[in-house]
Amino acid sequence: MADVGQETVDFAALVGRAAAESYISLKELVEKSKSSELLSDSEKKIMILKYIVKTQQRMLRLNVLAKWCQQVPLIQYCQQLASTLSSHDTCFTQAADSMFFMHEGLQQARAPIYDVPSAIEVLLTGTYQRLPKCVEDVGMQSTLNGDQQGPALKKLDTLVRSKLLEVSLPKEITEIKVSDGVVLLRVDGEFKVLVTLGYRGHLSMWRILHLELLVGERSGPVKVEESRRHALGDDLERRMAASENPFMTLYSILHELCVALIMDTVIRQVQALRQGRWKDAIRFELISDGSIGQGGSAASIHGTQDGETDSTGLRTPGLKVIYWLDLDKSSGISDAGTSPFLKIEPGPDMQIKCLHSTFVIDPLTGKEADFTLNRSCIDVEMLLLRAIGSNRYTRLLEIYKELEKNGQINRTPGDVQLQFHLDDHETDYAKWVYGHSNLDDGRQQISVFDAFGFRTQVVFSSYVIAAVVRTAPQRDTAFDLQKHDGQEVLRVRAYGSSFFTLGVNIRFLLTNLFPFTTACIHENE
Repeated sequence: MADVGQETVDFAALVGRAAAESYISLKELVEKSKSSELLSDSEKKIMILKYIVKTQQRMLRLNVLAKWCQQVPLIQYCQQLASTLSSHDTCFTQAADSMFFMHEGLQQARAPIYDVPSAIEVLLTGTYQRLPKCVEDVGMQSTLNGDQQGPALKKLDTLVRSKLLEVSLPKEITEIKVSDGVVLLRVDGEFKVLVTLGYRGHLSMWRILHLELLVGERSGPVKVEESRRHALGDDLERRMAASENPFMTLYSILHELCVALIMDTVIRQVQALRQGRWKDAIRFELISDGSIGQGGSAASIHGTQDGETDSTGLRTPGLKVIYWLDLDKSSGISDAGTSPFLKIEPGPDMQIKCLHSTFVIDPLTGKEADFTLNRSCIDVEMLLLRAIGSNRYTRLLEIYKELEKNGQINRTPGDVQLQFHLDDHETDYAKWVYGHSNLDDGRQQISVFDAFGFRTQVVFSSYVIAAVVRTAPQRDTAFDLQKHDGQEVLRVRAYGSSFFTLGVNIRFLLTNLFPFTTACIHENE
């Protein structure tokens, strides 16, 4: 047991000592019993019993110790393993510390990119044709001839590529291209930048050669004045020179600018729609820092008059475009919030998100509609039309499923049909837009607009027609039904080969007569 590394005692000596102490104790007990005549028998028995118990406990401990000594080799092996692991841990810690300090030393000891061609030129010719940039201060400028431009651009290209390996690039950049010492950085729908090395003569800093914003709408890209673009480029160069991660700084500034331009374009287009043909069909609300500015009329919008937005907030505002306003009117409660809406706003990651208030199905894919904004060609009206089309298709699909379950309507296959596109033959028939209202005398009135804008009013009482009035269309309130209506229709067999063709108007959803508002009746030939 001496290998354990602690003070040890021989087991035989321990047994002998225990036996000797037991014998001495027994001898003392016998002598005490003989010499003490005053002790009673019970007291002597108690003394003997205590001796037996004490001796028994001592022998049991010796027995346990004898069994434990048989496992000493295993314990020694475990202690050796623990010692080995402790030494390995110490070695690993020392190696990590050494590598850390070695890394700091390597940063300072790395060799620069030596200008070997220039050294060879000086050694062979005794002169140097490419003078340094400081010569410009005395009015001298050196230009490279055709033979010298190729090697110089190749050297600059190598230097730029090596510099790009030392910095981290944002993952949002969609295109990175290096050509002739110039780096092209592009983010689709936002911006395109050409950069190179040499800001203020320092080859370790980046210089912006060209900056172009790709945010646009149908009329073309968003226009930025030349002076403002140059000022933005100068500010970016200064910020990149002072930043440890220049390209992250470049992206964050330009991305925030593009998001502001996109939302400004979206708000401007919605205001134009409110003042144009969508005047009575939509309203909008601005969302900024938890507050909502109303845009339903020409009243104040986020604290300003005439629909002008307030740009004093720190956060780029979002937008809610609300359509089918008749749902709120039919509920009888102002701002009931029952009308569907499309929300366009920057998310927490500063990416533009388009979300619909309810679940809608894309009629082209049959899956949940995914609304995205084309940043290069922003068109809020087309996005709104797509949202309305998906919403009315979803509503017609719900009605179609209910009618399919109705045995009185869906008696044979083909009695209820849901069509997404009308063919040329079907578009020859008239289209009708129904509106229903109750008159003061208890009678009911249905207003019907055909595809040409003519209005027909039918007044009836107890299902008996009382009057029919037909009026010419009003051009200022007419809208292109032939272009946007009739794309999703529900056909229900009336009798024989006659069908009711039901649809939903893109501007109004009148719920007094049906859950849908557009109807077309024709007979198949």
